Amino acid sequence: MKHTLSLLCFFLTACAGSGNRQPETIRVTGEGKIRAKPDLVILTLQVSFTQPRMVDAVRMTQQTVDSVLTILNKFKATENDIKTSSISANKSYEYNGRTNVFMGYHAEQSIDFVLHDIKKFTELTGKLLETKISSISRIEFDHSKADSLFREADLLAYDDAFQSATKLSSRANVTLGKLVFLSNAGPGSADGNYYKSNEEIQTFGKGYGGSGFKISPEVMEFKRTIISEYEIK
Repeated sequence: MKHTLSLLCFFLTACAGSGNRQPETIRVTGEGKIRAKPDLVILTLQVSFTQPRMVDAVRMTQQTVDSVLTILNKFKATENDIKTSSISANKSYEYNGRTNVFMGYHAEQSIDFVLHDIKKFTELTGKLLETKISSISRIEFDHSKADSLFREADLLAYDDAFQSATKLSSRANVTLGKLVFLSNAGPGSADGNYYKSNEEIQTFGKGYGGSGFKISPEVMEFKRTIISEYEIK
């Protein structure tokens, strides 16, 4: 009787163990890409002056900012296209090789602007270069429908992963089952196949004559990577 009970317990344990066994799976990675030309440009403009009196530095900075805003308002599409920082003013020093020399009071202000009509980029920069801005610290081309393009790339990446899983299971002579895991491999990115400048383009003493920049950005590539896992039978 004792041996019978031991065998029965072993049989029940074996059955329970086989019932909890995890199914075999296959995990694959898919990639989706969408190529598109940029249709907007983001500019960051810097205005700054150093004067013996702080009031003069602030006044000249504000006057220049006002003239820049007058130009930008003619090119904006929405109220959110223009963002200005507060004016900051501090003492300015310059090292002459031995000691720091007081140069005056330095006031500065920055302006961020989104130009939605990329065809007007050269015209806009030409007008901006006629003002007393001190630099263009950023020029970045982007796409107004980037979110939609990334979502479309997600679908392409999923299709690519599914096709890979189907081919692998067919080659291994197994049957592809249900989807048990799906994840985006990370935040999407638009590859740098377009112009992006984070270096300041100094404009004081400029000799552009208001002709503007003529930069032709290349096609942007929006990428997504999907990880999928399927049961196999």
